[in-house]
Amino acid sequence: MRRVEALIAAVAAAPVWFGEWREDRRSWRQLAAMSERELQDIGVCRADICHRRSDDGRRSYWPP
Repeated sequence: MRRVEALIAAVAAAPVWFGEWREDRRSWRQLAAMSERELQDIGVCRADICHRRSDDGRRSYWPP
């Protein structure tokens, strides 16, 4: 019974995970398309796009 509940929970969480993954990809593409000057204006360097941000604990912007 617990396995079934775990499977149902995993299936229910999949759309949320997929939405977050799509948003991360969209963000990465937008940042990667910016010039060095535009990145500097928003306080981000090119290396920040590729490396995990320690302040939010989330994964890297680099696409999987």
